[in-house]
Amino acid sequence: MSLQDQQQAHSAVSLNKHVWTPGQELAAKLVFGGIGCMIAVVFTHPVDVIKTRLQLQGEAVVPSGIQHNSTAVAAGRTAGVGPHPGILSSISGTHLGFSPAAPITSVVSHRDAGLIVNEPIKPSLGASGTNTATALGTTTSAATSPLPKTLRLAPLLREILRNEGPQVLVAGLAPAVLRESIYSTIRFGSYDLFKGIYSGSGNGLRGGEETTTLVKLLSGLTSGMIGSAIANPTDLIKDAFKSIYTEEGVRGLFRGVVPTSARAMVVTASQLASYDTTKHWLLKQRDSNGNAVFKEGFLTHFCASTFAGLVCSVTSAPLDVCKVRIMNQPVGPTGQGLLYRNTIDCAIKTARREGPMALYKGFSMCWLRLGPHTMLSLMIFEKLRNWVGLNPV
Repeated sequence: MSLQDQQQAHSAVSLNKHVWTPGQELAAKLVFGGIGCMIAVVFTHPVDVIKTRLQLQGEAVVPSGIQHNSTAVAAGRTAGVGPHPGILSSISGTHLGFSPAAPITSVVSHRDAGLIVNEPIKPSLGASGTNTATALGTTTSAATSPLPKTLRLAPLLREILRNEGPQVLVAGLAPAVLRESIYSTIRFGSYDLFKGIYSGSGNGLRGGEETTTLVKLLSGLTSGMIGSAIANPTDLIKDAFKSIYTEEGVRGLFRGVVPTSARAMVVTASQLASYDTTKHWLLKQRDSNGNAVFKEGFLTHFCASTFAGLVCSVTSAPLDVCKVRIMNQPVGPTGQGLLYRNTIDCAIKTARREGPMALYKGFSMCWLRLGPHTMLSLMIFEKLRNWVGLNPV
């Protein structure tokens, strides 16, 4: 064995023998969880762009004549002229439920704007002399207006690429990575902590212990809620952050925090709990000779994370559709959404207008995003933990 190999082996042994304090262990898990998810989102973000476009097809629009704030719509929409750099535009608009009849003069300035569209807003002067706007493309109520043309995945993708170019698939990537650095750092890193708290076994930082499904679900719900609530301001595109804070204050930075947190709770609980449960179930499997079929390692992590990706896609898709639509809706002068009051209201109206399966619009792309994202993030998370001698999930 060469001197270099001996040094590497000694280094690995030293890491595995390191005695972690609770604070060090928590910090390491927070860092590793964030790294895994930040790497995963780089590869899955283009799928997220297409998924969001699919989810917005057939959405109701604000009736003409209803005034709304042209500088504070869709969870952080700010006034501007022309498309904002890095934000998607739509030329035909057929896949989003409106037909632009005028140049865009107000643009979405939210993290999901990179996934949504520049919605056409026509400025006008309200009765009080303030700058208001009316949405184009409809003269009837949102509830009774005919459903707009929608496209399936392949035609929609062709239209996006033809009208906007391939660069739209990476629009909003930087804010997405920023969000993962906070949101997923907290939800992945604190999962073991809450498992210990809910199971009554102390701080729970060691990891690897088998607990009940209820404890796993509660741990995922809690870590997901906290991570999403803290990271909500990062859902705003960096250039719009100051403008939204100036116009709406701290409250504006947390617009949409309830549906976002609700989705994050469901995603994290279903994702981590299903992965945790599936992995330990696989490790318990024995062949006819009593030997373990699966061992802690790549294959087990791959199988468990693949199943976890499917589970969290099924459970979170309706909330994801509602979250995107609530954040994309225009708001009135008081900041109240003009289409939906809350997540439940959005779900009911969407199901009534477009049918129950509308809540699963873009599901194939949701799975194509969450599946690989779950696999990459959890496998990297497990590998990093193993590398420094921390117990696996």
